[in-house]
Amino acid sequence: MAKSLSERIAQRVSAKQPSRTGKNRASFLAVRDDVRKALDDGWPVKVIWDTLRDEGKIEFGYDAFIGYVNRLIRNAETSPAKPPADQVKADKPAPKAKAKTDAPQEPKAEAPSIGGFNFNPKPNKEDLL
Repeated sequence: MAKSLSERIAQRVSAKQPSRTGKNRASFLAVRDDVRKALDDGWPVKVIWDTLRDEGKIEFGYDAFIGYVNRLIRNAETSPAKPPADQVKADKPAPKAKAKTDAPQEPKAEAPSIGGFNFNPKPNKEDLL
C-alpha cells in the first residue's frame, strides 16, 4: 500500500536541508534577546555584529544582520499591535448626514489678490511720461 500524502511530506521535509536564509534567520532569532539588550545598552549594531561573528554565533554578513535588526527588533518595537476589525469599526464615528437648508447661503468673501506684473504689449503713453 502507498504512503499517505502526509507521510510523504513528513519524509521529504525531514530529509531536506534547511535553506541558508532559514539558517541565518534561526541563528539571529537565537541571539535576538541579547542583541536587543545590547542595543538598549547603547552599543552600535556594527560592534554587536562583529562580536557575535567572532564568537561564531552567527555566520552571515552585516547587511543581513542589520536587516534582521530592523525588521525583527526595531520595527517590532515601533509598530503598534493591530486592533481587531470589530474594534476599529467601533472607534470610527458614524458619518454625519448634511442637513439641507432652504435658506440661501452667503457668498464667500474672496481673498484679496496679490498684485503682480502684467505685461501689456501696447503701452499706455500716459504711464510712460
